[in-house]
Amino acid sequence: MSFVGILTETSLNVTFPTMMTQFRVSLNVVQWTTTGYLLMIAIIMICSSYLNERFTAKQLFIWACLGFIVGSMISAFAPNFPILLIGRLISALGAGLSTPLMFNLVVEIMPRKKWGFYMGIAGLVVAMAPTIGPAFGGLINYYMNWRWIFIIVSLLALLVFVCGIFVIGQYHEQKHNGFDYLSFLTLSGAFVCLTVGVNQISNGIGDLLLWVLLIAAIVLFVLFVFLSKRSDKKLLDLAVFKQKAFIFGAVSYFLLQFINIGTSFVLPNYAQIVGHQTSLVAGFLLLPGSIIAGLLNPFFGRLYDSKGAKLPLYLGGILMALGSLLLAIYGLNLTTMMIMVFYGLLMLGHRMAFSNTLAEALKIQTGSLHADATAVCQTSQQLAGSMGTTILASIMAIWQNKGGYSYSFLTAEGSQAAFCFTFALGIVILYSYWRMFSLEKVDVNRKNSL
Repeated sequence: MSFVGILTETSLNVTFPTMMTQFRVSLNVVQWTTTGYLLMIAIIMICSSYLNERFTAKQLFIWACLGFIVGSMISAFAPNFPILLIGRLISALGAGLSTPLMFNLVVEIMPRKKWGFYMGIAGLVVAMAPTIGPAFGGLINYYMNWRWIFIIVSLLALLVFVCGIFVIGQYHEQKHNGFDYLSFLTLSGAFVCLTVGVNQISNGIGDLLLWVLLIAAIVLFVLFVFLSKRSDKKLLDLAVFKQKAFIFGAVSYFLLQFINIGTSFVLPNYAQIVGHQTSLVAGFLLLPGSIIAGLLNPFFGRLYDSKGAKLPLYLGGILMALGSLLLAIYGLNLTTMMIMVFYGLLMLGHRMAFSNTLAEALKIQTGSLHADATAVCQTSQQLAGSMGTTILASIMAIWQNKGGYSYSFLTAEGSQAAFCFTFALGIVILYSYWRMFSLEKVDVNRKNSL
């Protein structure tokens, strides 16, 4: 169900030029079919720790399937863009419930010494969905039309639903804790203000609405912390942030997904607008490198179990930074082969580091905080995808709106600027790893001293 829920994150990216023409909207508007979807998933994942305690795995699975199927069918027959977006927001229930449930079950059921391997298996599921997404979307859009994407994934979800209700059960006692609705609404509002505010970057950094929304997001985040510390109801235990090493691990996890989803948005549009390729070719450009890197995911998990975290995390971060740097250097004249090779290099680094970063971040926390740490990381992952699409689309839009040159050349310039930005984030990831390992070493030395 996680695979089906995530598949549409990137499968629609290659259909954006078609949707822009059909619905008569700009790239900055149509990207909300991905941004809004990821934002809604992030909002749902805020509650994943509470939901994991309050409901059984089977109950959460059933709601995930039903929400995804209903939302996808609304999108499939949407007569206009607003209805399409509403359907996407409803279908977000699928990935929003099932993905954190999958990782929670790994931590809850599997032995700790094998977390790396099983996180790699779970990571393979999460990684392969956006990997196959562009090729799947391009294939369907080229030979049929984009509406069939939603019909096909609905049928897959229905099949998964029928199979899953006989397999998934109850694995822990249910707790009937009160839900902190006020904190939930506050944090959700902060996410919305942040995402919508960042989307205004395309209008220039002097845009008033940009700063109003960003300030509102900061105020709401501060208010959420204030409310959480004084509430006896369950939403998210902020004690996870007392471990500074975990904070740097979560930041790395966020930025890894930011680069992953953001790049998978830019390249299919670059291939079609700049390279004048069909949606079919644009979708398949990202497939070879992604599949190779994705299939290696369990191996990278075993590498983490046998060699520790430093090797896969540092090497993965370096490869991601290098892939972004090469895309930036050749950004004005990327050929089909360059896109395949550079993106494959970037994905190899992402797969090597992504699941292992989560395993290392969760290892830092005690058993009682694992579900909360998972909720933080999975929420940040989805918010990263939403922000990655929004920010890179806004960077491209700044150049596209300049005028004076052809639209394809301006898109190439905007894409190059976006890749320079992702390279800078790659450097931040490497710094975050260094800080995380340094803080872990300090904690170990302190325990040994005691």
